[in-house]
Amino acid sequence: MITAREADGSVETREAEPYSYRIKGNSEKFFCYDIRKGGIRNFTISNIVSVEETNNKFTPRWPVEV
Repeated sequence: MITAREADGSVETREAEPYSYRIKGNSEKFFCYDIRKGGIRNFTISNIVSVEETNNKFTPRWPVEV
């Protein structure tokens, strides 16, 4: 579960499959698959409020780099 600040200032919590951590320019990004929205999302690390591990297992859709 990832809780993060959105661009509009709101805070959302999502259940997500972790895939990649990258540095893009001056920004650190975390890429994941948002289960509810059914798509890839990326978060700027500084906008992440909290991360909570679940007991849910998943079969990776792509190679996991984290």
